[in-house]
Amino acid sequence: MAEGLFRSMAANEDGEWEIRSAGIATVGGEPPSTHTLTILKDKNIDLSGNSSQQINAELVNSSSHILAMSASHLYTIASVFPKAADKTFLVTEFCADDSICGHDIPDPIGGGLDAYTDVRDILLETLPSIMQFILKTPNNNT
Repeated sequence: MAEGLFRSMAANEDGEWEIRSAGIATVGGEPPSTHTLTILKDKNIDLSGNSSQQINAELVNSSSHILAMSASHLYTIASVFPKAADKTFLVTEFCADDSICGHDIPDPIGGGLDAYTDVRDILLETLPSIMQFILKTPNNNT
């Protein structure tokens, strides 16, 4: 979901953006959930061709910025890939809304459509601040 939303935002920015998502504890090759496809369709975003992948050294090494959905994901990334710690951030870290800033984004898996909609709305609130941070980063490798 975050990948689709961020990719849609990046389409409005200059430069070439390579945006990929990966999970900490995911099984590779799984399609997006039906709820994800439904709530992104409302935003004219189609992720039906995407599939899950687990985070790995190749992805980490080729990324200029890594965004984690939760503090536990942030910790895991820093533990497994210590050289990536300086380029890894909590996705809510720069959000101006104090009720979101610094908080984990809940995993909607197993929840209903409302849970997915809530996560989408949180991401829509926080992703613009991530975009601004990346655009201001010297020598960002978008």
